[in-house]
Amino acid sequence: MPLNIFEPRYLAMVDDALRDGHRLIGMIQPDVSHSQNEDKPALFRVGCVGRITQLAEAGDGPLHSGAHRYRALQGGSRKLPRLTAYRQCKVDYFPYIDDFTARKGEEKRSKPRSVARGC
Repeated sequence: MPLNIFEPRYLAMVDDALRDGHRLIGMIQPDVSHSQNEDKPALFRVGCVGRITQLAEAGDGPLHSGAHRYRALQGGSRKLPRLTAYRQCKVDYFPYIDDFTARKGEEKRSKPRSVARGC
């Protein structure tokens, strides 16, 4: 999934992920409907993590391969000290462990239906 990253705090996040060697960054949506502070909204409980597989500094930005879900345990607005310009969370991958198994669960998905034409 290509991402165009241009905000300084997220560029710092990418730099940290590359420097630390794991090349992983997480993404989670703000939950503005349940937030008391619009400047620092609460976060939804489930996000996804992606691995930086390719980086183009003048183009579309970092590219990620294979997004996997996680549950945010702490962070954002959940008692984890903020040491960087971007939010950090302690996460639990276990509820979504099957996301890490290639093609796991595809047999359970319904097959696409044919599309009616001319309607």
